[in-house]
This record gives sequence, C-alpha cells and structure tokens, in this order.
Amino acid sequence: MRTSLLRSSQRALFVFALTLLFFLSTPSLSQSPGPRLKAGLPPGAITSASSASPPDAQVGRLIIKLHPTRGGKLSAQLAHQEHGRLSALASASLSVERSLSGNSHLLRLAQPLSIDEARSLSAKLRASGEVESAEPDLLMQANAMSPFSLAPNDPAYAGSPGQWHYMTPTALNAGGADLPAAWDLTLGSGNVTVAVLDTGYRPHVDLQAMLPGYDFVSVASMSNDGNGRDADARDPGDYVVANECGSGAAAARSSWHGTHVIGTIAALMNNGLYGTGVAPNVRLLPVRVLGKCGGYTSDIVDGIRWAAGLEVPGVAKNLYPARIINLSLGSAGGCSAAFQNAINDVNAAGAIVVVANGNGGYDSVNQPANCNGALAVTAHSIDGDNADYANIGVQTVISAPGGGCGTLASGCTPGMSVNGAVVYSLGNTGVSLPASDTYALKRGTSMATAHVSGTIALMLSMNPSMSRSEVISILRSSARAFPASSACARADNQGLCGAGMLDAQAALRSVAPVIWLARTSQVASPGALVALDASASSPGGHPIISYTWRAAASNPSAVTLLNPSSPNASFIAPARGTYQFTLTVTDDRGAASTSGASVRVNSVPVLQAVANPSVRAGGALKLILKVTDADGDKAVFHPLTLPPGASLSAAGVFSWPYAVPVGSYDVSIAASDHDGSSVPLNFSVSVTAVAAASSASSGSGGGGAFGDECLWLAAGWMLICRQRRAKKSCKHADAS
Repeated sequence: MRTSLLRSSQRALFVFALTLLFFLSTPSLSQSPGPRLKAGLPPGAITSASSASPPDAQVGRLIIKLHPTRGGKLSAQLAHQEHGRLSALASASLSVERSLSGNSHLLRLAQPLSIDEARSLSAKLRASGEVESAEPDLLMQANAMSPFSLAPNDPAYAGSPGQWHYMTPTALNAGGADLPAAWDLTLGSGNVTVAVLDTGYRPHVDLQAMLPGYDFVSVASMSNDGNGRDADARDPGDYVVANECGSGAAAARSSWHGTHVIGTIAALMNNGLYGTGVAPNVRLLPVRVLGKCGGYTSDIVDGIRWAAGLEVPGVAKNLYPARIINLSLGSAGGCSAAFQNAINDVNAAGAIVVVANGNGGYDSVNQPANCNGALAVTAHSIDGDNADYANIGVQTVISAPGGGCGTLASGCTPGMSVNGAVVYSLGNTGVSLPASDTYALKRGTSMATAHVSGTIALMLSMNPSMSRSEVISILRSSARAFPASSACARADNQGLCGAGMLDAQAALRSVAPVIWLARTSQVASPGALVALDASASSPGGHPIISYTWRAAASNPSAVTLLNPSSPNASFIAPARGTYQFTLTVTDDRGAASTSGASVRVNSVPVLQAVANPSVRAGGALKLILKVTDADGDKAVFHPLTLPPGASLSAAGVFSWPYAVPVGSYDVSIAASDHDGSSVPLNFSVSVTAVAAASSASSGSGGGGAFGDECLWLAAGWMLICRQRRAKKSCKHADAS
C-alpha cells in the first residue's frame, strides 16, 4: 500500500470536503504515489477507511425526496408545515432552501452537523416513512491530477510524445486508443451533443463555439463569479487560498479542469493549433457544477438532469439535450440516492452517463461512478498498465488513457518521460483569474473519462439509434487486452479493471457497416462512362437498407450521377479534372458508414506526326519530337521500336549517329503522362547508298571522297546536309 502524500492530501481534504478522494491541487512530482499492487488492498478495509469521517467535517444541508404517498412535492405554501414536521421527526431544525430536480428538495440545517450526525439524521428521516430518500449534500471535486510545469518539446498531435493517448498502439505505446483508424470512419457529427459537467470552460482558439450551457454552482462564495446560478457556464477560475476549503487545506491555483476535459473530447482538428480532440465535429454543452473547493451533490444532480433536457426548478429548459454526459468528478463512498435517482432519470431519457472512477488508487470505485447505470472508467498509462492513482472495482466498464505512471512501474516520474507521459489538452495561463489560451498536461481518471465520452460520440455519430446497453456491449467486446505485464492482467485483479483498454477503431468498426469499393481511385478518359461500384455488410448481419452516392461540391465541374441510390452508380467523364465522390451506407438500425472514391479524368499526350525521313548510309540522323497534352501534364517519351544503334531520350530526341546499312527501318514511339500513354507514333527511316566519291587530290595532304551528313528537324521538316571527308583507308570486302 502506498503511504505517499496522495493519502495525506486526501485526509486533509476529508476535513473540509466530506470524505473527498479527488484532487484539484497539484502534488509535486516528488510526492507522487509509489507503485503498489492493488490486489494487496482489502476492499473491506478500503471501504471502511473511505467512510471514516473526521470529527470536524461539517454538513449544512440535506437532500430529501418525499415518499410518493406524500405527493413527492414540498411547495412553498406548504414549506413551513412540512419542514416543521420533518424537523420534529429529525429532532433538528430544518428549513427549505429550494426545490431540486427529480421532485427532490434541499433542506438547510440550522446548525451544521458532522458527517456522522448528518447521516444519522438522514437515516432517521428515511425510517420515518415520510421521505423516500434523505442524504447529506456532499461536495464533489474534479477527478484529475493537477497540471505539471513540464512542457513537451512539441505540443502538436504528432509531437514527442505529443498526444500519445490517441495513437495506434505500438510496443512503446501500448496504451494508445487507436484513433487514427477510427477517424477514417468519422470525425463525429453535429447531431451528437456531449455535455461536460465540470468547472465550466474557457473560450479557447482551439475550441468550437459552445452550445448555451448553464452555471449550477449555487453558493456565491464558491462560484467565484459574483453570483450563484446563471446562464454563463464560463470558468472564472477555482483558485483557493490556504484554509479556504477547510482547516489546514493548502492554497491552489485555478485548475481550468473543464477546459482540459472539453479539449480532449472535441478540440478542433486540422487548424494548425495545439492538438486535437477525440470527436472534433460533435457539439459541446458546458454545464458548470464545480467551483472553489468543488461542487455540491445538489448542484450536480440538477446539472445532470438539465443536461439531458429534463426539468429543473427555476432554470429554463435545456433546448439541446445531450446524449452523453461526462462526469470527470466524484467523491468517496457508495452511490447516494440523489445520484442514483438522477442517473436513472437521464438513462430513461436516452442519455449515457460516463463517470470517472476516482484517483485514490483504491480497489473500490467512488460515487457516482459506482451507481447503477453509470459507465465507470478507470485509467491506464502509456505502457498499458493501470495508472497508480486510478481506482478499480467491479463496477468498472473500461480503461482509457489517463497518463502518469503505471502501478507496477519502477522509478517512474509523472511527466514527459516515456513511461510517465501525461495527457495533452487545452488550458489557460491564468494562475487565479483567466488569462491567455495555452495547453495543459494532466493525468487522471478525468482524462480517461473524456476519451471514452469522445469515442461514444463517434459511435453515436455513426449510429444514433444505439442504446446505452448496446454502447457498453460494444465498448466491452472491442476493448484491447491489458499487457501481460500489467497489474490488471494479474489473476487477483481480474474483474476489477473492466473489459480492457479502449480501442476506438475497433469500437467504431463494430458499429458501422463495412464498405468495399471496387476502386477507391481510377483514371478515365473524357467522355467515358465511369463506374462507381461498391458492396457493403453490417455487423450482426443487419441488412443494408440504403446506398447513397454523392458528388463533392468541390469538383471542378458539375457531373450527373446515374443510379446514385444503388451500389453501382456511374457518370460521364467531363473534359478534365479530379472528381471526388462519397458513398454512405445505412443499415436497418440506422448505423451508417461513409467511404470515398476519386476519379481523375485524363487526356493522354498526343504526338505530332513525322514525315518519313532518309539519311545516307553512315550518316547521322537527329529528330526532335513534339507532343501536346490537353491537361498540361509533362510527357515522357519512350521507344517501342528503334533501328539498331538508334536511341530516344525521355525529352523526345531521336538520335541515330551512324545509320547503316542501307534499307528501310520502322520506328515506333510513345509518350505518357502519369496516368496514360499516347497512341504510338509510327514512321519509317530510309538509309540510302553513299554517293560516288570524287577524285582524290595529290600530295600527302590530299583529300579523299566526300559523303553527305544530314540532319532532319521535326520542326519544319527541314533537311540540312553537309559534306564530310571519307575515310582514307578501307578494307576490301573480301580481305582476310
């Protein structure tokens, strides 16, 4: 078991945060937890330790839900009557602070109680039969380890290690989520909305415009924006001074935690800035539920219901209900009734709640990840080992990249070393209040949860009709096995780490129909009938119900597709240009895949004709050939048939330096561009006999016979000849 400052920090947080296990402050690298085998932590002992309450922890409010026989409501008109009876039942003075979503209510205690006293009081109310549920209003906190001062050499996606957490797995990066292959299928759809319940967001150059969100932090002193709840979900900062969150609590800079989580889910792609997100084309709904010192359960459950489009008293209805609700937050202990009821409600409304397991390093999952219906996520490091801070337990569905050191790593320091690589996403330079856009490096189950939410958004982009159970089934069945050397591969940890490591491409291929294109790219001639042929099948044998071919709007000229709603479409090729087409295939579940095909319309080179040239035997012939190409492509010449001793350069120069013997010779030449070859150019060369020699002059320097050396120029078809001196000595034809 670890004895590092991580647990010391937890004990300090217990004092002011009601058994909190998650952190916003940054532990120094020297204080990072050391490796330990999670199987060595008895679950019973952990549960006991987690539920122990420090004597000075205080609870000021209760969340209650009246029994259905009481109507489930606590109206303003009945407030005094009801709370008076509840006060009598609880033997404590209670007042109604406000109504909550889900027919629940927030009651304020006249005097704060310890956690044990508040739980005892809640149990007394439940036992009375007057209320269906009653529990303390506990603080939750962001589920991430804090940013590091270390900066990567290259903050871009393909840096070193860059966004390793997205990469295709390798021997040195067993923990990558394999997103490049998934992005070949989809980058997400604007029809899918992901709600991020966190510290809010900072407007960032690498983020799309947010949907209209909401700030549910109701306590003004925690909100840090001068008021309580409002329609502005921007993050004003969550910095705290020493002792602000409880006696002995350390000062902490603003975390900008929500911005980091949002960036992991959907930072912009291919804009040349920072990194990218898992699902850059989906929509984001920011819901602020955490402020200074964390956030109360009552605010979070209202935020959960509002994000799914359900009613919340006093708050305008959300017009953009989310299919995915990301909760990178939590607290120790079993699932509370407030969280369970909220998750039940939003699951029934069709939303999927993705929750971080927690960063305590325990063999137990914290709330609300341990609630029924929550999709609980643990974290692994770059080597695929369970992260040393990440909680595991029987509720865990899957593990995703969270960064930091693995449980079994030796000598690992969280940072930018290979085995301690952290998760790169967006941030802000402000120490307390917002300042400039930047990137941030964090580790935690918060980061892992964001990867899973983004992947589910990609899945729903391909098949929006998928249910929560179908999503979880595919995530489990497509998960990649933990490395044999990892803690989660140990027999004593079986069943505690989920189905394996997130594999985005495998998940998406389990969702979408598979398309086979007869040709992904082809070349056609102008005026030709071009075939676009495909076939498809869908996982589970689901029938394909539609094929839709579309021509890209960016094509150089309009084309008319024939049979665009069949597997086999076609079109008449225009004069020139490269044309792009997409095929979308949909099965009977609504699952869809899109693939693309490219057609280049190419005009082949055309060679200019050559008049049949002649040359005297022993003479030299040189031809400069000409070519045209309607597309402007550079042509390369190549010989098909040449006389012995002749040559053709790639630039089109035919050369026969010594044309012999007398006779007629066929020449065949072609020219080609990148995509096609010309019609062959054929001509004949005549080699004629040498003219009779003239009388030789006397004297030692006397001349001999003269012949003709001729040069044919293809341009203008001119014959230029000059005399040359014949050789002085020749062998007789029958010389031995």
